[in-house]
Formats: sequence, C-alpha cells, structure tokens
Amino acid sequence: MNESPSSRNSRWQIETCWCSGRDDLRFCKSGAAKMIRSKKLTSGLLAGSLVFVSLYALNTFLSPTVSGSVHVSAGNTGRNLEYVREVLASSEAPASTAAAVPEASLQQLLGCVDGVATARYGQRGEFWVLYNYVRAERQPGCADSVTYTTHGDHTFLDNLVPLLKRWQGPVAMSVFAPGADWTPALAAIQHVRHCGPSAHLVRQHVTFHFYFPAKHVPKTVPRPAVDGFSHLPKANCSLSLEQAAGLGQVSYKSTHKILYPVNVGRNVAREEALTHFVLASDVELYPNPGVIPDFLGMVHGHLLQQQKANVTKKPSPPKVYPLSIFEVKENSSMPQNKTQLAAMLASKDAVPFHKHVCPNCHNVPKAAEWMALKQSEGLHVFHVGQRTGRFLHWEPIYIGTKQEPPYDERLSWEGMSDKMTQVIILCKYLKDEIFETTRS
Repeated sequence: MNESPSSRNSRWQIETCWCSGRDDLRFCKSGAAKMIRSKKLTSGLLAGSLVFVSLYALNTFLSPTVSGSVHVSAGNTGRNLEYVREVLASSEAPASTAAAVPEASLQQLLGCVDGVATARYGQRGEFWVLYNYVRAERQPGCADSVTYTTHGDHTFLDNLVPLLKRWQGPVAMSVFAPGADWTPALAAIQHVRHCGPSAHLVRQHVTFHFYFPAKHVPKTVPRPAVDGFSHLPKANCSLSLEQAAGLGQVSYKSTHKILYPVNVGRNVAREEALTHFVLASDVELYPNPGVIPDFLGMVHGHLLQQQKANVTKKPSPPKVYPLSIFEVKENSSMPQNKTQLAAMLASKDAVPFHKHVCPNCHNVPKAAEWMALKQSEGLHVFHVGQRTGRFLHWEPIYIGTKQEPPYDERLSWEGMSDKMTQVIILCKYLKDEIFETTRS
C-alpha cells in the first residue's frame, strides 16, 4: 500500500489506498487503513466579506475625513461628492444601504460546507465497502437539494427510474453484492444508467456504493477510474433489465444463506450524501413530486424569519420531518398530490403503509386530522409529534440530516426489527403536503 498524496490536507476521514500496479482491488487485512484529510471550503464567508468591503469603501469616499490619515482639498471634495450624488441619483440603487444587502442564502444560514464524492474503499466491521464506486454526473452543493439515501441488492434496481421521475434529485444507493452477485449487480446498474428513455436520470442523479462481507469478496473488482465511469462494463441494451440482472437465477446470497445487513447499507448511503438534508428511505417508497423545492423553501423561510427576528433564545432541540406512507394497488397509478391520495384512500385503492403487517410501525400521530386537511400551496408544519405513548413503536421515515443517530448495524433485514433500536429523542415535525407511496 502506498500513502495517498492527499494525506496532508485538513478534515479527517478514514481511507485506504488502491494496491499499486494493479487494475483490480486487493482487500487487505485491517491495519491498512490510515487517516487522511481534505480541505474545507470557506465560500460562505467570502460573500459577506465582499459586501463589507464595498460598503466601507463607499463610506470612505463620501466621508473623506473618516480617518486622520485621509486629507482631500476642499475643492476636490466638493467635485467628488457632486459626482457621487449624480451617479447615485441616476442609478436604480435602493434608498437605504440595508435594503441593498441580499438576504442570506440557505447555505449561509445552515453553515454547511460543499463536498466532493471520491472513490475509496475501507473496512466497516466485517464488511468491505466501496464508497462512491459509481458516481452521479451531478454533484449538488450542500444546500442545493435533499439526497434520497437508500439500499438494496441488484433485484431492487427497477425502482430507480419511477423513483427519480418523482424525486428529480440526488440519490445515494448502497448495493449489497457478495461473491458472484457482483457481476449481475454491475450489469444491472449499467443497464439502468444507459438503457431506456429515462436512463439519463440515473446517470445524472444516482451514486452507487457497494458492500459485501469480508468472507464473500468478489473474485475481481476493477479499480475505479478517475472519471468514475470507464472502469465499468458496457451496458447490453438488447437485454431487458431482468435478463441483465439475472433475476431468473438463484443469487449467490441465497445459495450461501447470507443475511442482508440492511443497516450497513443505510448508514453508508446517508454518511456519503453531499447535501445537508437527507431522506433515508427504502427504494420502493416513492415521494410525491415537488418535495425538494417545497421543503428547502420552507426551511429557508423559517431560518430567515428567525434571523430577522434576531432570535437570541437557546436553540431548540434538533428536529426531523417525517413523511406519511401509503400502499397503492399494483395496477393503480401513483397519486401525484394529496387530493388524488385522498380519493384513492376513499376508493380503497390505497391504504396506510403496512396496515395489515405492522400497523403500529407506521401509526402516525394526527393521521386522520392530517388527511382531513385540504391540499394547500407550499409546505407547512402541521403538527409536532413525539415517539411516545401509543406511538412508541412508530418507525418514521423522515427528512433529517446526517447528524441523526445511526442505524444499528448488528441487525439484519430478516430480523424484521432493523429500525427499532434507532430511538430518536427528537421532536418530529409532521408536514402537511408530503407523503410516500409504494405498490402492494
């Protein structure tokens, strides 16, 4: 292992190097990992500095005696002031300096820093993880969007296109690919990235991470190329996605009776998101269209109100924003808005999520009152709820940040309680226009 030249930068994170002189990865024993740093950006401070400098310069020009070191003759002063007054009068500048200062951006209010997705690999307990192995063409700024973080194996990739048609934003997906499942997983990913009229959505928005047990490493793992794409196999668009993914064959995971480590995938996808806000969800759950701009607009407006009110009280506890979830019949169209959803619930074409499997898991506070509210413009807080009382077993899927408690990686999908230990001691802000749907 050769030391990375980036080891002299500034923010700590765990990374390992590619084995030198090879085109594939060699998964060495633990101890090969080392600490490296990456530089932080300070663009959020730059705009404020420029505003201050320009205002100070103008003030100095209009008040030539502002400093004892500035001396201007009386004649020049008069001509200078006259000129400035003419320029200001002929321009469309606002009457007051305060009105000319632009309102703070969402990034400035959040204090978040833009990042870059880089390919690397490392050990995570008993698993190897290939972070950012297939990167999206678009990499959003930290306050530009909300990342939908999810997980699955190659049999779940058919959900990406219908999800993206509604989400229209970044997706981070952890793909479980032990042993021989690696090959069909890559083939399926290339198929959804290059085949079909909506493949561009996958290329633009979806970043794929891979993970597998240390005891079930694929035979060959190509080293990721610098461009993030050329190490991948060519897509065979003459095949269907089902054929490319080998869905008619028994998987390596099934043959070797490997449990699905769902929470490893959840945590990896969430941690690697480039945006401040994330929606950690299952890939079969499709949000209603327009969630991203509505949510960011709501948060930005709320933070601006706090700033203008000059709030000095102690910060309130962290909050997350849960979504109501529903199932629709397999042959039914997905509802586009709350009005359509209400009609489908009335006709029994939709039901609350897991109503017949685990009703308490998705028993949302004030669900009936939320449904009774008519659809409105924009996004608003409907109710502040807690995971207490008869909602103690509520497993909310929510928009939050990467700072929320991680999922317990000791639990598996097969155990059916993979989210129970994530007891979130937070307020939950229920939204009045956001929901997710899945097919029964």
